Amino acid sequence: MVKVAFLINSMAGGGAERVVSILLNNLSRENREFFLIVLEDKFYYDLPYDVKVFKLFKNLESNSQKFLVLFSGARFLKKIVQENNIDIVVSFLGRSNYINIMAKSAGHKAYISERVDPSQMHSFGGTGIINKIFTKRLYKKADLIFTNSLGTKESLSRDFGVDSNKIKVIYNLIDLEKIQNLCHNNLEPEYQEIFKHPVIINIGRLTKQKGQEYLIRAFKQIREREGNGGLTPASLRGSDPRQAKLVILGEGELEKDLKNLTEKLGLENDVFFLGWQKNPFRFLSRAKVFVLSSLWEGLPNTLIEALACGCPAVSTDCPSGPNEIIDNEKNGFLIPVKDEKALSQAIIKILRNPDLANQFSRGGEKKARDFSIENIINQYERIIQ
Repeated sequence: MVKVAFLINSMAGGGAERVVSILLNNLSRENREFFLIVLEDKFYYDLPYDVKVFKLFKNLESNSQKFLVLFSGARFLKKIVQENNIDIVVSFLGRSNYINIMAKSAGHKAYISERVDPSQMHSFGGTGIINKIFTKRLYKKADLIFTNSLGTKESLSRDFGVDSNKIKVIYNLIDLEKIQNLCHNNLEPEYQEIFKHPVIINIGRLTKQKGQEYLIRAFKQIREREGNGGLTPASLRGSDPRQAKLVILGEGELEKDLKNLTEKLGLENDVFFLGWQKNPFRFLSRAKVFVLSSLWEGLPNTLIEALACGCPAVSTDCPSGPNEIIDNEKNGFLIPVKDEKALSQAIIKILRNPDLANQFSRGGEKKARDFSIENIINQYERIIQ
């Protein structure tokens, strides 16, 4: 019997958390026993009954707290590993990865998963410098590193000195059947009212990384633009962009700033912050356009999920991941990071051209199948044994 623990910062809403949930619900139990260890006591996803859960801390609010707990977290992890005879710890996200490696003296194999391009993620401020130091010193000591995109693998090898032979790319996996079933769930009446208009939707944490401020400014241009987005008169058969609404799903520290920006731009009646939603797919399936406005990523789950829901997509061509999902102008649009004009024009083209929207919808649904559980889970099965 192989005992495998998944270690992650929390199970609050996010792409890595969703991947861990899918893995714990779908990995074969043959000759395996699974554990989940979280740094913080936050749970948004359902877990199978047979997974034993350990919580190292209650809540960690400040960045200083989050770094100070690394050493105590490693000590707690060692104790859990030794008392439960755990063979492999698979960790997701930076702090959990650091703790996993720091606890290796407990005798387990430390497999870590880097979900975001670290060169971009750690390029800001004091915490960025600290994370760069930890990443450079610790990651090379891991037994194996999973990345979810080729771009993230290249970043670790090029900028952090990690042996590329230690790095394996395994794309994010989605539960395609479940997503497509959840698409049909009804919206509450107050949400139905919003979706009587053409809706542009964004899903993600409200943080600098996700770039929602650029989307809001682009939306201002969309609401005011008199032009046709570069289309010929014959193709103007779709929705009127000036009637569009912007829906943003997610939570984060920039919520107040983003709401203030919408008020400053006079958009408070047209931009809706609906928080974290357990079933975002019912919103995606009814939206006209999904927008990923990120400054950097790893391999964005929300973009894949939007395609799975048949929602035409516009994404920044940020490092890394979107250009491994979107084939520009075939199953979506890729636009430069922070380019509000290009973003507004791409959205208008989709809103105004039903043929293009249908092309992106069909192409996106086909691409999403590449990330289905059936196509990805075997890659984990071969390694976690």
